[in-house]
Amino acid sequence: MVISINIIALRLLDGLIALKEKTLSMVLSCRMFTMNYPLLIEHIIREAKLYRKYLHMLEENGTVGIESMREIECFWNRIMMEHAMFIRGLLDPAEAELIQSADKFAEDYSALLKSCQTAQDKALTAESRAETLKFRDFKTAGTKGIESCKIRSLILPLLADHVLREANHFIRILDR
Repeated sequence: MVISINIIALRLLDGLIALKEKTLSMVLSCRMFTMNYPLLIEHIIREAKLYRKYLHMLEENGTVGIESMREIECFWNRIMMEHAMFIRGLLDPAEAELIQSADKFAEDYSALLKSCQTAQDKALTAESRAETLKFRDFKTAGTKGIESCKIRSLILPLLADHVLREANHFIRILDR
């Protein structure tokens, strides 16, 4: 039963990845216009490919293999950096202080990502965790501000909740 579900999930996931890759190609060649940033489409593709990789591991080995912590941190530091950039781009221009905070998080994660990519099998867990705890608090406050209509933005409450859950997920990974 589980194998059947995973096979269906993999087929659907491959279809989603193909659709997003085609959408990205069309957006980048000006054959399609969307309100989504091309970087957001790439972000979704990266996340979908990681999920597909984990499903393949489950099907082949019955378990998800342990990747290097450095590789995991690089992936999630990039995701967090992109979240900061998306948040910055979806805030109302009147929210100057929040925009500056989002810019700072993007810069900090960019630096962590560069360090992570140049490290030789060395994880930066303490630094990534400290930054992600601060970012999680920022996202928590942002989610509450959006839900209570105190923050001006184009951010849907569901999106705010999503990026908050991903920060919590990264923290759980770092705490292992």
